[in-house]
Amino acid sequence: MNRLSECNYINPSKVSLDWECFVLSKTDMELDGLPKELINAWMAENIIEPFSIRNNELNFKTKDIREALAKQNWYYET
Repeated sequence: MNRLSECNYINPSKVSLDWECFVLSKTDMELDGLPKELINAWMAENIIEPFSIRNNELNFKTKDIREALAKQNWYYET
């Protein structure tokens, strides 16, 4: 059976990506190299706050994470 005929496709040029709609888990941030201590400090200082909790995992809006990274100059040489 040809499974491709069962798939639905979208035209990516018609997709609008809004940073506020993306969600990133705390575990994903740790896997990307952010220290757990930094993430916890951001939460304690209200720089980021959990957007949702799914499967006992804290999730954050990527826009908030991106702004926190810029604010802390993370990944950038000073």
